[in-house]
Amino acid sequence: MLSYQEWKLNNLCNWHLCFSPSLPVPQSQKLEIEVTIPALLLNQNERRRTKSERHWYKLFNFHSLLFFLMVVLHTIANGATLKGEIEGRYDNFAEDSLFNEQSVRQEQYSLATTLNYHRQVNRDVDINISVFGRYHPEANEPWRGDVRELKWSHYASPFEISGGVLMERWGVLEAFSPVDILNPRDRVEDFQGDIKQGIPGGKLSWLLGDGGIDIWFLPYSREERLAEGKDRFRTSAFAFSDAEFEKGQYTLSSAIRISQMLESVELAISYYNGHVRSPYFTPVLDGAGNAISLQPNYAWAEQTGLELLWVRGQLLAKLESIYRSSDEGDFLGLGIGLEREFPRIISTRGSLTLYGEYYYDERESDRSFPLTPFQNDIFLGFRLAQNNLSSTVYEVRLTYDLDYESTFWDLRVKTRIKRQWLIEASLYKFSHVDNDPALRSFASDSRFAVNIILGF
Repeated sequence: MLSYQEWKLNNLCNWHLCFSPSLPVPQSQKLEIEVTIPALLLNQNERRRTKSERHWYKLFNFHSLLFFLMVVLHTIANGATLKGEIEGRYDNFAEDSLFNEQSVRQEQYSLATTLNYHRQVNRDVDINISVFGRYHPEANEPWRGDVRELKWSHYASPFEISGGVLMERWGVLEAFSPVDILNPRDRVEDFQGDIKQGIPGGKLSWLLGDGGIDIWFLPYSREERLAEGKDRFRTSAFAFSDAEFEKGQYTLSSAIRISQMLESVELAISYYNGHVRSPYFTPVLDGAGNAISLQPNYAWAEQTGLELLWVRGQLLAKLESIYRSSDEGDFLGLGIGLEREFPRIISTRGSLTLYGEYYYDERESDRSFPLTPFQNDIFLGFRLAQNNLSSTVYEVRLTYDLDYESTFWDLRVKTRIKRQWLIEASLYKFSHVDNDPALRSFASDSRFAVNIILGF
């Protein structure tokens, strides 16, 4: 028996809605109920996948990484370069898991590797490959990985043509980039969405002095990787059924981005036409009208974005804004921020960077729009870099929700030992999240982590 506040099950069969797993029900309609979820529904290892998804996940496991390593070692003799890292991670969760199927182990260990391969075929052609894999015995998928980039590029000034599996990054803000829509996120590897998955496609770039025009054609839409089953940082107690793409997973998406630097101002405008990368969720009902799982739905949308970065000495002013239109409705989202660096503080080589950002998203938790974690939030933080031989960096990040008064603390420190060894430690702390639909499923996921990384 699980006490769960997110679902008003007796109304689900009458609702025609879309909602995020963390914000399914408006605050005014929340209800304390008892939900019994059959073990079968929560056994995410039995999750149904489409044929293409089964092939995709099979392709990106550790066997693929080992095969890739052999290929790379064979080609290094021909002038290619290989860099990467091996990571061992220790996680310690402060509390027992919230949902029934989540791992009960508060101490967890995992091993990961990242390999980056580059080969300059000739003066005009190069190849870049980046693959990632992790073994985590307490995760829902113990072996997981991704080809984050597999790109062939040809340069013919002033043009560049690229194709394969692409990794792109748009935006100027620190905590969250509303404009960054091309790559789906890996929410298992990082629930905050900082880590992305590769996306198949092609890119044409036209370099124009201090700016350029980039065009993307993306023939395949990938799902976000969502935490489920044994995973921590889950957003729902329900299983996920097969995802639904509004126009089909193989419908071509496209984007264009125009960027320009004007003295102290960097400006970019973008337009995207395709499936969004973060889904909304609809309940799957049984014959009696009871919710048995959630279906991720990827809407077809048009998004126009604006990025602005203004630099004056050590001060940076940032702006990102989007307007998205789909059959589910239209909305505006934006983020603004300031960043200030203080070099050589107190007559040392260390530098201190302060930053503050505000995010707004006009979607509301109704029958049309899911809320986002950055609907009406402020983000504050500082970064202290000692600029010493150990490259030691301390960072404190705070996200505060102005509507629900919830807080999320993210504390980080990293330092280098000798030349190739790096140690990172981090602490996630969730406070006052019981009334925040975007964070309350993480109430038991405060954790301390240590990463030991060997670079080569």
